[in-house]
Amino acid sequence: MSRLTSQYPERVYASPEEKQRSEIADRVGVPRPGLLLAGLAALGVGIWAWYYFGPDIRRYLKIRSM
Repeated sequence: MSRLTSQYPERVYASPEEKQRSEIADRVGVPRPGLLLAGLAALGVGIWAWYYFGPDIRRYLKIRSM
């Protein structure tokens, strides 16, 4: 029978402190850089849209409430 091996190799750490930091980061769930970049891009688009369309939206809402 063939021997099954793990899909992920064993991590090698330089020190016990590095291992502890890595385990804590895995538990906390450090966000991926791509997710952070996408969030910043969405925030930037939202700020740009508010700056560009904000006065018209406020004017429209004021007219609609009359």
